[in-house]
Amino acid sequence: MFQSFALYTSRPGYRKMVHLLFWLVLLIVRLYLTLITFNVYSGLSFSIVFLLNLSSTLLIAAVFYLMTGPLWKLLQRKQYFHFTFSFLGLLCGYTLIEAVAEQALLRTCSGCLLSLQKDQPQYFALVQSGLINIVLKRLLSLGTPFGLLLTLSIPLCLKLAVNAWRSQLKALQLAKDNLELEFNFLKAQLNPHFLFNSMNNIYGLILQGNQERSAGLVARLSEMLRYMLYESNEAFMPLQSEIKLIQNYIELEKVRLNDTGVIVDIAVDSKTYEIPPLLLMPLVENAFKFSPDEPGARIHFFLDVTDGRLRFTSDNVVDHRERMQQNGGIGLGNLKKRLEMYYPGKYWYEDNFADGVYNAILSIELT
Repeated sequence: MFQSFALYTSRPGYRKMVHLLFWLVLLIVRLYLTLITFNVYSGLSFSIVFLLNLSSTLLIAAVFYLMTGPLWKLLQRKQYFHFTFSFLGLLCGYTLIEAVAEQALLRTCSGCLLSLQKDQPQYFALVQSGLINIVLKRLLSLGTPFGLLLTLSIPLCLKLAVNAWRSQLKALQLAKDNLELEFNFLKAQLNPHFLFNSMNNIYGLILQGNQERSAGLVARLSEMLRYMLYESNEAFMPLQSEIKLIQNYIELEKVRLNDTGVIVDIAVDSKTYEIPPLLLMPLVENAFKFSPDEPGARIHFFLDVTDGRLRFTSDNVVDHRERMQQNGGIGLGNLKKRLEMYYPGKYWYEDNFADGVYNAILSIELT
């Protein structure tokens, strides 16, 4: 029930409606407080008071979305200097625009200026002192920063609370999906058929007297099984460990091929990266599973990681595209599901089939 409610409330249309309702309520509250309390606007006409509060509320809303948008991203990336500089610039910009809007609205009402001059002579003197003087006084006295912080405290706390609640639900769902994914992966990859073929191929090499290669494949199989069963239990694993897993799998599969050419190109920069365990394996597995072992057949893998951008492509000859779509859907479905969970809005995936060749292209922004 809670997951269904969270899914419903995460819809863009619902969020926009809630945000609009919140700012409307805030405008009404600010307008009501202005009318019933003793402040500099208490003697002005209702229309001017409404316009002043409306402009102020719109500015506060703009500051809120900038703080929870670009500024929040800077904070998440630990770019504290840029965050501080941007926040101070936003504060100065808000104070300047608020002062300009206030002066523009007050000058449209001659009676308002006369009322301020009579009832609020000090504030009238401030309004008439010039734009730069107004901005400096409001910033240096900390009146505007404190008032803005006080006003934004409620929506910011609500935003953080809702995000924490959604993150908790997402974490629970992710844990559940990971368990299902692990089961499906083990069922698809570590089945008796795969192990039997690997051991049978190694046994054939031993009978041929190729002890060095057979010993190396036994070590690769052992390392691969150990990693998948015991070491890949974290949400993210080092990219080099995943590359080693793919290389071991490819070497084990190459033993049974007689005519199919296998090409592997891997280029990774010197930075340290992490990705979800076994993320790329469905693409590698499908390439071997549905590629016929015949003259002219080929399998080509390309992996490149540069400046936080991962690019992976897989090209292989396919005997029957329909068979691949029917039998390879589970692995690709899990891949797309995990990409959406771990890299929402940060990945691009495309596959196509042309002239008997199946091509899969995946791009991920790791950082």
